[in-house]
Amino acid sequence: MTYLSNVTVVRFDLSQRIQHILLITSFTMLCLTGLPQSFAATSWGQFVLWAMGGIGVVRMIHHNFAMIMVFVFIYHVITVLYALLFTRAWSMLPRIQDAQDAFQTVSYLLGRAPALPKFDRFDFRQKVEYWALIWGTLLMVLTGFILMFPITVTHYLPGIVIYAAKAAHGYEAVLAFLSIITWHMYNTHFAPNMFPVDTTIFTGMISRERLREEHSLEYERLVARESETPDHVDAQ
Repeated sequence: MTYLSNVTVVRFDLSQRIQHILLITSFTMLCLTGLPQSFAATSWGQFVLWAMGGIGVVRMIHHNFAMIMVFVFIYHVITVLYALLFTRAWSMLPRIQDAQDAFQTVSYLLGRAPALPKFDRFDFRQKVEYWALIWGTLLMVLTGFILMFPITVTHYLPGIVIYAAKAAHGYEAVLAFLSIITWHMYNTHFAPNMFPVDTTIFTGMISRERLREEHSLEYERLVARESETPDHVDAQ
């Protein structure tokens, strides 16, 4: 263990950590109450609905946690707009460099590049996952409200919209569930350097050694700032 592995810096602030906890909670409960409704014709779907108190109770729970997710999404959008308007800094914006990094990463894995690219605060894989979450949340919120208020919606739109919303809501839910339990769970729990869990999003802290290895461009900026202000202590 090196000295840098024991020295940490802030990666996520309290607001971001709370958003993540609320997102985990709401997503888990929405899957637990939503998927059995989509597969109500199956024996396991019927069992889960029965075990949770029946379809009426399950729908009420589902709607309540949907409101929590909507709140988190709106709050997150506000924080992003604030960052864009006032700090001019938001590291999740896609860039041409992300495509170049993806190409170099694939080339490296195929043995056609000498090294992996240097990544900034978030790499291209994290950005893909983030924007998939944004798109999926928008789709689920829109179709969810259509399904919650079908009579109101059909006053303005044809009835086929309800069927389309039901199909989109169900398929996107399955896609999101599979994405989380495969891609996200692997990267945050089962990857060799993460097992059994990546605690960064919960503590907000990351070791300087890991920052240097996984986000070297951000690490270089940190070192440059510290060299300009030697009295500033950024480590915890």
